[in-house]
Order: sequence, then C-alpha cells, then structure tokens
Amino acid sequence: ERWVDHVARIKNKVWSSQSAAMKIAMTALFLALLSAFVYYYNYFTVEYYKTRLEMTQIEAELQRRNDLIPNLVKAVNDYMAFENKIFQHAADVRSALSSLKNIPEVSPSQMSLQSALSKFQAVAENYPDLKASATYQNLMMELSNTETRIASARIRYNTVSNYYNSRLRMFPGIIFGFVMRFEPVRAFESEQSAKRVPNVK
Repeated sequence: ERWVDHVARIKNKVWSSQSAAMKIAMTALFLALLSAFVYYYNYFTVEYYKTRLEMTQIEAELQRRNDLIPNLVKAVNDYMAFENKIFQHAADVRSALSSLKNIPEVSPSQMSLQSALSKFQAVAENYPDLKASATYQNLMMELSNTETRIASARIRYNTVSNYYNSRLRMFPGIIFGFVMRFEPVRAFESEQSAKRVPNVK
C-alpha cells in the first residue's frame, strides 16, 4: 500500500498537476526517446551482425584453403610421379631398342622385325607432352588467389568493423550504445612476425 501511495503521489506531481501543453510536450519527448531507442538498437544490431558476417567469410576462406590446397598439392605430386614413370619407361624402351638394333640380318623375318623396331623407336623418341610444369604453375596460381581472397575478406571485415565502432562512439550513439550494452568489435591485426620483411633465400 505504501508503494502504491508513493507511485500515486509521483503521478500527481509529475503528470496530473501539469498543464495540457506540458503533457503534450512530455508525451512527445517520451515518444521521441522511445523512437530513438528502437532506432539505435536496431541500427547497432544490424551493424554488429554485419561484422559477424564478414568474420565468418574470413573463416570460410580459411576453411577453403585448408580443404583445397592439400588436395591440389597431392594431385600435383601424384601427376609428377606419373610423369617420372613415363620418363623412366621411355628411357627403358630406348635402351631396349638400342640393344635390339644390332640383330644380324639373317632372314627376311628378322629384317621385318628390325624395320618394325626402327619405326617403334621413332615413335618412342617423341616423348609424351608432359604437363608437370603446368600443373605446378596452376598450384602456385591457386595459392596466390587463395591468399588474395583471404586478404580481401579481412579488408572487408576491417571496413565494416571500423564503421560499426565509429558509429558506436559518435554522439548520441555512444549514449544509446552504453545503455544497451553494445561493445566495440576488434579489428583484424597482423601478427608481429608478419610485420617484418620476409627473408627470401
């Protein structure tokens, strides 16, 4: 009962004793504050989740690198091993043909065999079109593109986080942000080791 009486006294002093113009002004001020509160809450919420979206984009690019690059490296290594086998096989064929070229011409069948071996040797001399260098270049290009995509995602994250943090520190956003407990987000910063010039040997 004391609490109800206390509220009634406050209402009588603050509201009931005021003139009509003052009541209109107080209502307008209350509605303006409520509108500002709703606006800044929605505004900061949207900007905060934009920063979270860009952070997840960085994580997605890192996951892509983790999934893609090892598979590309394995594919290049497998293809290089395959080409090494082709080179070895071609060298073995040439060696075998060189030893068979010295067959004495005794019969027509041996002559036809020697002719066939000569033609086969001409084919074996034309090594297959090996692509290990091309696959290696593709791997290097993909590595460069992947790192570029990660760097671009980090730049976009820093852009949206800077925008969010600056609006959170500007007036009157700083008041509403403090009341609604919105915290600034941390921008991406490189590690100390990355700031040194790499020693390329």
